[in-house]
Amino acid sequence: MEVPTAVAAFPDPVFIPPPRSYAEKTYNITQWTEMPWGGHFAALEEPELLLAELRRFIASVQKHH
Repeated sequence: MEVPTAVAAFPDPVFIPPPRSYAEKTYNITQWTEMPWGGHFAALEEPELLLAELRRFIASVQKHH
């Protein structure tokens, strides 16, 4: 897949994020962030943290196009 892809890897005891090297085999990972806290419902638990990461990704994609 060639589409720029970002991963915000929130720590989750049930759904552990894949290793970056595994994800890079399929996706064009342009941003990978190991998030300090959060969890399975990161958007509800840490909305400001997720929003900041999303904005950072959008800014980086816009800068390259």
